[in-house]
Amino acid sequence: MEHSAASSPLLSIVIPTRNRVPYAISAIQSVLEIPHPRLELVVQDNSDNRELDAWICANVSDPRLRYRYTATPLSFIHNFDAAARLTTGEYVCFIGDDDGVNPEIMDAACWSKSEDLDALVVRQPATYVWPGAGIPSTIFVKITDGVMRIRTFNGSLIHADMEMEMCVFVRNGGLNYLSRNLAKLYHGLVNRRCLHSVYDKSGSYFGGLSPDIYASLALSCVAARVVVTDYPLTICGMCKVSGSVVEGAIKRHSKRLEEAPHLRYRGEYHWCELLPRIYSAETIWADSAVAALRAMGREDLVRQLNLPKLAAHCIAANQGVVRPVLRGLFMGMRIMRRNPAIVALQFVWNLLLLITGSGVKFARRICKRFLITIRMKDVRGIDGLSNMVEASHALSRHLKENGFSFSDCVRNQNRQITR
Repeated sequence: MEHSAASSPLLSIVIPTRNRVPYAISAIQSVLEIPHPRLELVVQDNSDNRELDAWICANVSDPRLRYRYTATPLSFIHNFDAAARLTTGEYVCFIGDDDGVNPEIMDAACWSKSEDLDALVVRQPATYVWPGAGIPSTIFVKITDGVMRIRTFNGSLIHADMEMEMCVFVRNGGLNYLSRNLAKLYHGLVNRRCLHSVYDKSGSYFGGLSPDIYASLALSCVAARVVVTDYPLTICGMCKVSGSVVEGAIKRHSKRLEEAPHLRYRGEYHWCELLPRIYSAETIWADSAVAALRAMGREDLVRQLNLPKLAAHCIAANQGVVRPVLRGLFMGMRIMRRNPAIVALQFVWNLLLLITGSGVKFARRICKRFLITIRMKDVRGIDGLSNMVEASHALSRHLKENGFSFSDCVRNQNRQITR
């Protein structure tokens, strides 16, 4: 059905899902409770059965939902790519099937359109721990099931320089991309024209092995007007099968690259020749980042990738990988025609910084946790939440009761983006 200009979707919220029906149902319900007529919810289902399909047929009649079931097993990348092809909104936002959104995300989409933004990055989403997640507490953070945490925010709207952010990212070894103000399709809003630019350049919306980091780097190559906010427009869910939880268990699993779940159903895949052939969060992210940069013709940035720093972090974070990481490091630097002696010194220096810096960071984390415990100002916890519908309601209620809104963030900025 063709949409009129007035009723065509402004924002497509996209949920790729596979075999996580209870979480997906709650995510669907929470999004469709947003009454805005120009919202579109896209669900791309690649489950082993049609349980979610049956539930939707029996319980959902909202025309704003675009649902498709694909029986043929797909890789992470192919499921995300199939989901992107279903969207029709002017802006697109991907979330996980255990995640949620703040209903004000439609206000953010309207403002993004009025400012002609290429992307609006959500720097600090709220977090929600699903019941039964099984995430262990630490001496720094007590993890309680059914709790949503909202960090203190100031509602800033800050312009980000994509070229500078990408340079810093690669010079930092492709580590901790979430700490950089890169364009983000996952828990962020991206203008469809940028998605089309990526597709026209590379032939697909996603590539590599990790869809979120691939999209982030690819989109950062084409996005010009990008604004970052710390206002909680999305909710990052953590359940027992969340990627963030499962990836935390990589340290206890085989480091054989061939056993990485990212390669399942991926078909023939060419791993980056510059990187160690091991399965770790650091190498998976770096490989996907390089794949994106190469697809977008940015070999100049690939050549700046700090492999010694990546190797040092990889060894510090994973057990039993010293030999393959060092072998991969020197092979990669040989391809890049770097002096082996200088590479060795850079690696040792980064490892020493990591070791000595860990003690300082440890002390800072203890002090910070102590202050949070005493003052309880940095993080607000809302407990007793059994699903994402309740979490979304609780976030909205908390913001309203405390006089916060995205519209106020815009007004407080006098419609000027802070630089």
